[in-house]
Amino acid sequence: MFQNDGELLSYISLVPHLAVLRNCGVFPLDSSSPKFKKRLHNLYMRICFSLISLYTVLQLIHVYQVRSDMDKVMDAMFLLLTFLDCICKQLVFLRHPHKILEMLDIMKGHNFNQGIDEHRSFLLQTINYARFLLQFFNKICIMTCILWIIFPMISHFKQESVEFTIWLPFDTNKNPQFFIAICYVWLQTTWLGLNNSTMDIFIVYLFAQTKTQLSILRVNLEGLVNRCKKEATATSSYTEVLEYRFRGIIHHYNEIIKFSDMTEDIFHGPILFQFLVSGWIICTTAYRTINMNPASGEFISMILYMICILSELFLFCFYGNEVAHESQRVIESAYCMEWEEMPVKYRRYLIIFMERIKCSIVPKAGKIVPLSINTFMQIVKTSYTFYTFLSNSQK
Repeated sequence: MFQNDGELLSYISLVPHLAVLRNCGVFPLDSSSPKFKKRLHNLYMRICFSLISLYTVLQLIHVYQVRSDMDKVMDAMFLLLTFLDCICKQLVFLRHPHKILEMLDIMKGHNFNQGIDEHRSFLLQTINYARFLLQFFNKICIMTCILWIIFPMISHFKQESVEFTIWLPFDTNKNPQFFIAICYVWLQTTWLGLNNSTMDIFIVYLFAQTKTQLSILRVNLEGLVNRCKKEATATSSYTEVLEYRFRGIIHHYNEIIKFSDMTEDIFHGPILFQFLVSGWIICTTAYRTINMNPASGEFISMILYMICILSELFLFCFYGNEVAHESQRVIESAYCMEWEEMPVKYRRYLIIFMERIKCSIVPKAGKIVPLSINTFMQIVKTSYTFYTFLSNSQK
């Protein structure tokens, strides 16, 4: 009936994400690492953040210089907004590592890793999806960034003028300055892509883990009476086992609530900011593709970029919606269990517990906007409205 309690399947789902975040200088090393190594890594994190901030400043200078040309502003804005979004999320990871580590400790705890066979499929599915999406988005980001540097290089070899969307203190159309600029742009955009996509999937799978734990809680509730009957022995009566298991369910639910509240408290700001800028990013990306040849590689690169933005936005809304839906189903599971076979005392406890779970978990961006499919549709509609306005303004 039981698996190895040391198998921390809940925590394992985010191990690859933590490795990428640490390699990219977004998240500190584990507390068990040597002090000297941690100091070096903290310095590395500061350098990484300084470099991404510098690139953003260079973009702002460029936007100011070309402010009178709407097309050039639009060319620069979609990537500038992405950098600002990345900085917003990165600041949270840099400012609240102790809170995130506390959440990871919850994921390592017994309540989230109970070692029961029936739970294993839920946890393994979460692990597989988390790893797949991390690899998928990381690869798409790298592919998109490679395409972004191929076309400027082709234009340069054709002796055509190339204009980058950042300000640089030298003529980028001369050699070797061009190759210095193209390497700098590729390194920074690829770094951005890895950082942003990994942070997004990391946050998304905190919500996914909440949903998984709610599903496990429902399984525990529905099978509570039968499990207690099987576990009752000569030394432990049915009521003793029932009380032990029921207390475990209550502790598990409280831990889920704590985990969900911490996820929202830490990341509600960056998610709201992402919702706000995503509309503009989608709009400016679509606007930029108006005059592109659909058969060109540049057009394909922009479509890949838009797929990334839309997909990450959808995942936030989808898993937020899943958490809310699964939370509402917990009370159904409590009612559908074989409560008529429970002693009157525990039926009263069950009624009190059902009152507790009536208030479902609804993740929100900025503690205002619910993460739901309806929210996703509203953002897409708003983006299309902005796009239509910009297109008509150029006629």
